[in-house]
Amino acid sequence: MLPDPSRERIERELARLLEGGLNAQLFDGDRPLVLYRGVPAGGQPLGLPDAADVVVPVPPGYPGSPIDLAALPLDSPFLSRVKGGTNSQGTLTLDGRNWQLASYHPHGNGGGPPWDQTRFGFHTYADHLISWLHKLN
Repeated sequence: MLPDPSRERIERELARLLEGGLNAQLFDGDRPLVLYRGVPAGGQPLGLPDAADVVVPVPPGYPGSPIDLAALPLDSPFLSRVKGGTNSQGTLTLDGRNWQLASYHPHGNGGGPPWDQTRFGFHTYADHLISWLHKLN
């Protein structure tokens, strides 16, 4: 369960995303998660969908701890094509589906800037997810 300040911050960040047209939902439980729905993807040239749902764990200590990892449905055609998709970091169940966490670390060593809790959040992580889903193998 998230402490109130973290939950409130995440809800504000997700509201900003919704204003921009991207729907994301916080699932607050033993392992808090954010489900981004319909994240734009670059799959059409490869005969894949043009969007994907993505789950991102809320790190313990957020916002002091960086957001890290991303999960796609176990049957997603993107898993074998995204960076880190074949390097499973575990599985989880959410919203009636099974998800596989990919080894994706944009703020750690994945090309993004170092984590800065005053500038970044779940609203900016969406940009990393969009980029991730467009750089397909």
